[in-house]
Amino acid sequence: MSSLYKKNKKFYLLLILPALLLYSFAMLAPLFGGTIPYSFLKWNLMSGKKAFVGFDNYVKLFSDAKFWTSFGFNLFVGVFTIIGSNVFGFILAYFLDENIKAKGVVRAMFFIPNIVSAVLVSFIWVFIFTNAMPALGGVLGWDWLANISWFGTPSMATVTIIVVSIWQNIGFLMIIYTAGLQTIPKDVMESAELDGCSGLKKVLKIELPLLMPTVTINLFVSISGAFKSFDIPNAMTGGGPYGSTMPVAMNIYQEAFTKYNLGYGSAKSVILFLTVAAVTLIQLYCTRKKEVEY
Repeated sequence: MSSLYKKNKKFYLLLILPALLLYSFAMLAPLFGGTIPYSFLKWNLMSGKKAFVGFDNYVKLFSDAKFWTSFGFNLFVGVFTIIGSNVFGFILAYFLDENIKAKGVVRAMFFIPNIVSAVLVSFIWVFIFTNAMPALGGVLGWDWLANISWFGTPSMATVTIIVVSIWQNIGFLMIIYTAGLQTIPKDVMESAELDGCSGLKKVLKIELPLLMPTVTINLFVSISGAFKSFDIPNAMTGGGPYGSTMPVAMNIYQEAFTKYNLGYGSAKSVILFLTVAAVTLIQLYCTRKKEVEY
């Protein structure tokens, strides 16, 4: 694979050029032409007054307890969401890669949550948690299930967001893992089985190392998505109770468009961008070192 890439490198770069130009126009231009310069201003959208304050917005961040609380929430939820969605996505891909009936239909069913609006997904799960779960607990006689306050405490509200986030992300990651599994040469797997490598040992020693390029992609997507989460927490809990489930993106939104402090909100956005960039670069470096050729 490496030699093939080197041979056709210019052709591959040409293929990604249109997407790269579109990304630059839609993402990089606003970031470097708007967000970063705005972060050095004290700018109130209501009054329209602007004043250059240098690094004051960044210094102010160190004493912003709500921002760091939301940052901690992002990290906590992100760890469980990233691990859970990748583990379950791989398990589904592994079993659906076998010769089973209607596996295309089953894959489509698992992928549907990913294409449905996150707000709609949140409303569906709010109904499940607040109506279906208590009703099921009542039918089964499980008082503990019927009386759970899913959104009444910070810990339970966090659990609901983790569950829904994993449920929505599994389908997309499953498709990527499925594509990766199908690129593994059959003769490699047959040779491993002839040598007595089967079951969980085959998965851990043969398939996962050969799937590391796919794992790299899925971890990259999962990490960036976890840090940018907004729709599900906003629709399910609104950041409550007591701001305990407010992600960084929601904190930035409220700062810039509820309190109208665009300059300070931009500074928070820059910190979020730098954090995501640093974490993903470290992840790419670590996982690419484990990639093997075949």
